[in-house]
Amino acid sequence: RYQKAVEINCHPRRFDLDWRWVKTAKDLGVKIVLSPDAHQTAGLENIYLGIGIARKGWLEKKDILNCLSVVDLKKYLTKTKNPV
Repeated sequence: RYQKAVEINCHPRRFDLDWRWVKTAKDLGVKIVLSPDAHQTAGLENIYLGIGIARKGWLEKKDILNCLSVVDLKKYLTKTKNPV
């Protein structure tokens, strides 16, 4: 309804969004962004932890903004006033 997105922070010490809320967000149509919270290149490896949470919350590729094609992401961003 508000065209906002919620982040799954993939850092192992920052699992702010419990997988059960991920499922609730999906059911409500809320888009998700996976963020490795990397401050160094090595931190990019944490993305797999967020993918695990996304899978546990039954997310599909279409539910995750940074998995959309450039065309679909542009469509999403242009239909929102404040995308994220």
